[in-house]
Amino acid sequence: MTQTAAALEAYNAYWANSFIPAGDVMWMVLILVLAVIALWQARTFVSKF
Repeated sequence: MTQTAAALEAYNAYWANSFIPAGDVMWMVLILVLAVIALWQARTFVSKF
């Protein structure tokens, strides 16, 4: 088994045993939600001036 295959297998095993359902997708969703919140916060901060 090559190193890449071993890393991919470990990655899949990590997300398969995650306490978050569909954890391999939810981290991306979390990043997008945080980005939207950050943009909203920046917009409300700038609009105060």
